[in-house]
Amino acid sequence: MFSIIVDSTRNSIIRRLSEAGKAAYSDLLDSADHVRHLTSTGNFNYHLNFLLENSVITKDGIVYKLTKKGLEIARFLKDVDQNWNKLESTLRGENMSIFSCAEQFEEETGTKMQKATSKFHGMDLITDERRVIGLIAQEDCSKEFFAEYDPITIEGFKLCLKECEKKGKTVKELVVSHPNLRYHLSIQLLGVVCDFLESNFGEAHAFAVKKRPYPFLFRATEMGKDYDGCAFLVAPVVF
Repeated sequence: MFSIIVDSTRNSIIRRLSEAGKAAYSDLLDSADHVRHLTSTGNFNYHLNFLLENSVITKDGIVYKLTKKGLEIARFLKDVDQNWNKLESTLRGENMSIFSCAEQFEEETGTKMQKATSKFHGMDLITDERRVIGLIAQEDCSKEFFAEYDPITIEGFKLCLKECEKKGKTVKELVVSHPNLRYHLSIQLLGVVCDFLESNFGEAHAFAVKKRPYPFLFRATEMGKDYDGCAFLVAPVVF
């Protein structure tokens, strides 16, 4: 059975037929998401024929159906899906959520992330190599460390040029400022974090400490509202 289900294309065919009862070739091809990246359907046809030859599916005219053997495999896959979250958190520890987000963030943005957590005010934090972006579990936002944080409008950020010293020379750096704050934020970091939150969770919210320079906090919802994901701590720019 494992030789049958080890491939994602075979899994997608079995899952689709389990959901629909029967399906035509084009429907099964569409359900195998990753084949859209291939230049031909040859790989898909190979796995479809594999399932036919191993009596997992059968063809009736122009439609395909699961055999009795195929139905048993479909039930097994469903059981795996239902229990995977528990298995995964056990295998990889309670930080599974932020590890997954860190891996996804690295893949989507190209930002190299550390492979382990460090402690930050009692919270587990995964940082990038420059230690300017950190990921925490969104539920950690309820900790005492964030008591002074207030919401700030992302629309309130404005581009500005600030003079700073770099290698003994005075240069101008493009950053974003906020009317409620005396410190600034990198435009690149603002863009990459907000884009990740909005594309994966539908929205992005910003929080900051108004009295003094502190890491910016970005999360997908308002404080107190839970969601299945991470929050970001982003280092401020101080001149």
